[in-house]
Amino acid sequence: MTIMSVDTSRLSDPRIVTHLAGTDSRILNGFRLALDVLRIPMPQHIERKSAGRPSIAQLMAAADADTGTIHTYHDEKKGIGAFAPRF
Repeated sequence: MTIMSVDTSRLSDPRIVTHLAGTDSRILNGFRLALDVLRIPMPQHIERKSAGRPSIAQLMAAADADTGTIHTYHDEKKGIGAFAPRF
């Protein structure tokens, strides 16, 4: 068996990233399989996302980060900060 070195920096080329973003999932799965079988580290842009839907807490944390307000979902749910009961 011949040992060959592989330049993995080409996998992060913007043209490759753009091409893989527009391919069918079956082709992308085959590409992942080939990298896995050859034990080549997988670039971040082709890693799988976590299975299932994100939790409501993750969604609301992302929404709170986008809005930039101090009134967060976490504070509202826990009844703290601006949402603390007033006596």
